[in-house]
Amino acid sequence: MPNEPADPADPAVLARRQALGRRLKELRGRAGLSQAQLALAAGMNRVFYVGVEGGRRNVSVDKVFALADALRVDVEEVFHDLNSLITDSEPR
Repeated sequence: MPNEPADPADPAVLARRQALGRRLKELRGRAGLSQAQLALAAGMNRVFYVGVEGGRRNVSVDKVFALADALRVDVEEVFHDLNSLITDSEPR
């Protein structure tokens, strides 16, 4: 159903979250930032950010923009070719 929240136990949802986490880790590495530094710059709790990067936490659109700003990239770069990072075999 289109208006139901995403089920974090759904393999496709987990795969998307993990892909976003891998992209953020890649961008963070390019920026030379630790997880704590990026979390602080984006105005979020470090433990929460670690969960986002690990694919265990969902992140809001506002926080994605804050992360992009902290990484000094356009938000499009955060999502660029994200589908190629999805390793789950479930339909997208």
